[in-house]
Amino acid sequence: MNKLSFKLPAFEGPLDLLMHLIQKNKINIYDIPIAKITQQYLLYLENMQEMDLEVSSEFLMMAASLLYIKSKMLLPKHQDEEDEEEDPRQELVNKLLEYKKYKQMSKVLLQRHDHYQHVFFKEPQTLDFPDDPPQIIALSVEDLIKAFNSVLIRRSRLAPPHKASFDEIVRYKRVSVEQKRVEIMLLLKRKREITLMEVFVDTYDRPEIVAKFLAVLDLIKADVIYAFQSESDGEIYIVRSSER
Repeated sequence: MNKLSFKLPAFEGPLDLLMHLIQKNKINIYDIPIAKITQQYLLYLENMQEMDLEVSSEFLMMAASLLYIKSKMLLPKHQDEEDEEEDPRQELVNKLLEYKKYKQMSKVLLQRHDHYQHVFFKEPQTLDFPDDPPQIIALSVEDLIKAFNSVLIRRSRLAPPHKASFDEIVRYKRVSVEQKRVEIMLLLKRKREITLMEVFVDTYDRPEIVAKFLAVLDLIKADVIYAFQSESDGEIYIVRSSER
């Protein structure tokens, strides 16, 4: 008759082996049949020795503890000692419960490790901001005219061909500078600060552009608005003089 072969799983320690036996036999951990568990535990150690596996002293010490608990439970008890004497299995149960708790925590930590092993964090970086506010560059009329020419060039590139450009006779459109002043102030009512380019948004007709530019100059002259050029982006900004 051929000898039976066993494939033994690797256990991290004697408590791990005991937990395996308890779960395998579906045993209540608070009411361990110590004789049955001891027999199966010793059988595992015997199989490990037959397979030339090194059995550590921890496994042998647990085997001795199980035999001690078994022998203590086999001793007869007096009637008056049954209520006072502690269950000899209690210390083993406490160790198993504590081991089970750490085993579950190790699984949680392993899951967190698998989840975060590809997550990288960057240490907070201190950002240095200048103490002094950005300098405002004063503008001259020549600067405004240059900006106006730039607006004309940009608008002419973006403007679609106007129907009037195909007419044989050029018709001049009358545009009210006063009306453009009102439109600019309405923009400043909605926004505290606007760029010069925002004044000419959706404006492609040359008379409209000229009227808006004259309205800007008129408002600056009347000290109703104030224009300045940002040092950071080079844009020309317009604000109310009261917001200056």
